[in-house]
Amino acid sequence: MRRFAILTRMFGLMNLRDREALFWYFVFPIGLLLVLGAANLGSGAAPGVVAAWLMAGVLVMNIMTAGLAGDATWLATMRDRGVLPRLRAAPLPVTDLVAAYTVVRLGLVMLQSALIVTVAMVVFGVRPGWDTLIPAMLVTLVGGVVFLLLGQALAAASPTASAANVLSNMIYFPLLFLSNLVIGIDAFPDWLERIAQWSPAALLVDLLRPILTSDQALHAVWINLAGLLGYGVLALLVVARWFRWESRV
Repeated sequence: MRRFAILTRMFGLMNLRDREALFWYFVFPIGLLLVLGAANLGSGAAPGVVAAWLMAGVLVMNIMTAGLAGDATWLATMRDRGVLPRLRAAPLPVTDLVAAYTVVRLGLVMLQSALIVTVAMVVFGVRPGWDTLIPAMLVTLVGGVVFLLLGQALAAASPTASAANVLSNMIYFPLLFLSNLVIGIDAFPDWLERIAQWSPAALLVDLLRPILTSDQALHAVWINLAGLLGYGVLALLVVARWFRWESRV
């Protein structure tokens, strides 16, 4: 247990010392929520209703950023710098390393999510009850696990950190705009909407938003869950097949 605590502290400090990552994980999503929420104050809708809709999208965007943009690039960079090989060579069980890393990354996702919800409550008057917050946080946790796996899959499939960065951006930015996060999916042509609603981010926000707002989901809960878990299993298979501790170059 002491070994696990030391590893968790080490991974936590490594993440907290990355100022660029902290900007994208904390400052950017909260800033986006504030800007978009303020921009919609004169739309005629109740500020809390609009903010709750935006909050769900920003929460999913934050999870997606942590997984696709964060995990993929961070793991590949640590591998290229020789950090992962040194950790692997240490007399430590691999399970302890993986568990500590997972706890830290998921802990950051949940902390980020709590801050986003707090800002929405304080600034825009969103008032979710505990009967709303608890299932929303459970969905957030499931989404965090899935996108963590997707980020690790991208790192596993990329030979270098640069390749991981390019690949993650190629996936991240289309998902950012096409997944019903902060831009309504009904603004797209029908053919694009039919495709976009099956992305992992769209499935996650379709699970989360009806909990936080009165919006109707596009799919049944079990369909969204099955789709998310399917992406998670696919990512896990990629990680199991191609992940390497050592750099390929």
